[in-house]
Amino acid sequence: MTISDDEQEWIAKIDADSEELSVNKDELYQVVKEGFEKFDGKSKPELLWRMSRAAYKVAAAAELVKNTEKQKKFLQEATEWGKKALELDEKHGKAHMWLANIYGKVCDHLGTKERIAKGKEIQAHLEACITSMPDDFLPYYTYGRWCMEVAKLSWLERKIAAAIFDKPPEATYQDAVDKFTIVDRLKPSWRANKFYLAKSYIQLKQLKSAIEALDAGLGFESLDEEDSLISEEMASLQKKYASHRA
Repeated sequence: MTISDDEQEWIAKIDADSEELSVNKDELYQVVKEGFEKFDGKSKPELLWRMSRAAYKVAAAAELVKNTEKQKKFLQEATEWGKKALELDEKHGKAHMWLANIYGKVCDHLGTKERIAKGKEIQAHLEACITSMPDDFLPYYTYGRWCMEVAKLSWLERKIAAAIFDKPPEATYQDAVDKFTIVDRLKPSWRANKFYLAKSYIQLKQLKSAIEALDAGLGFESLDEEDSLISEEMASLQKKYASHRA
C-alpha cells in the first residue's frame, strides 16, 4: 500500500511526540485520532496500532496522577485498537507489542485467575513480537516485567494456574535479569529498565549488582511516564542498599 508524503510526515511527527515526556498525551491522542480519520486508518494496521499506542499513553498519564477510571477507559480503548490491527495483520509486531504492554497494565486491575489467564496472552504476544522484531528493545523489557510477575506468584496462585492451564506460565528472576540485560544493550540509559533490573537482582540477593543498577538509573534523565512513576521508589531502594556499593 502506497503511503503519501503527507502521511509519512504525520507518522514521523507522532512517533517522535509519543516518546517525548513533555508532550501532553491527551492532546497527542487528539492529533493521532484526527490523522487516523484523515488517512483512512480503519484499513491500515500501521495506523491502528498507533491509535492503540496513543490511547495507552493517555492511560499511562492518567495513572501518573492516580486517575484510575480514566486509565481503565483508555486501556480498554487501546485494547480494541490493537485487536483491530491484528485482525488485518496477525503477524504485526508492533500491534503484538502494544497489546502486551496494555494487558500488563490491565492485569493490575484483575483478580488472580483473570490475571494469570491474561498473563498467558501477554506471553504469546511477546513471543510473536520478538519473532517479528528481534532487535526492538521494548518486547524484551515487557517480557522481563512478565518474568518478574510470574516469578513472584505465590503457592496458591501457582495451584490456580495449574488448574487453568495444562502448562502454567513459568519464569524466574534470573529470566527477568536476562531480558533486562538485552534491553540495556539495545536502549542504554533507560531509568525504568535499570529499576526493574535492580529489583530482580534484589530478589536474587545480588545486592552489589542491584545498587550499581540503581545508581546508574538515577543518573539518567526521565524519558517517559514509566520513569516518572518509579523514580521515588527507586531513590528509596538506592538509600536502602547504599551499603552494598563496592
